[in-house]
Amino acid sequence: MIDFKSISLPNLPQNKVKHVVVSAEYSSLITALKKYDIEPLFVSPCSDVISQVRNHSDMFFSYLGNGLYMTEKSQTTLNSALNSLGFTSKNNSVSLSQNYPDDVILNTCIINGKILGSAAVAYKWSGDYGEFIPVKQGYTKCSVCIVDEHSLITDDISIFDACKKLDIDALLVRKGSVKLNGFDYGFIGGCCGKISHDTLAFFGDIRSHCDYDKISSFLVYRSVDALSLCSDSLIDVGSIIPITEYCV
Repeated sequence: MIDFKSISLPNLPQNKVKHVVVSAEYSSLITALKKYDIEPLFVSPCSDVISQVRNHSDMFFSYLGNGLYMTEKSQTTLNSALNSLGFTSKNNSVSLSQNYPDDVILNTCIINGKILGSAAVAYKWSGDYGEFIPVKQGYTKCSVCIVDEHSLITDDISIFDACKKLDIDALLVRKGSVKLNGFDYGFIGGCCGKISHDTLAFFGDIRSHCDYDKISSFLVYRSVDALSLCSDSLIDVGSIIPITEYCV
């Protein structure tokens, strides 16, 4: 008996999450997710992008909602796993390369009927998925922590400025508290993802963030709990992307 269903809105489960798409690089993340009865599906490492993000799910997978998705061409194993769950691909596999902007085609953020992403990749996106809102930050999904349909947390000023013109309440936080090997810092969106309607999970201790008090107040106001999946520093793993939830 199937006890789960696809999540309707990207990144916004209404119930407890059953499946997520993540990197397989961190065993402690996998262990933590399984502790909460969450089954991870993994992206495969891809040499078409720089090594630091070669395992990041938000580089190679984009969930469009209602069981629809897009993937990078190397993700045959992930495609098979998704198809076995009844999901449908909406592309013939995107081709990425190390040259910007061909590395960030799928690294967009879908919220409230809008697609936030680099202006350079707008032509790759159909209006069927929402109005495309160009921002200067190419790693858009990495830079956004979606809280609910009308609010998000970001560490990028161009995304923050774009949200002022939309029906989206954005909290701007400082960079530097999230680690990413090979870079001075990672991004706030890359270390987290919602695992239920009212729980936002972080890979690392969210209390270690320099703007933790602001983040905590922002989440409390929206009745969302912050869950630290481990006690280490926050690490950008390429996002925890929820795709199915348990049926009530």
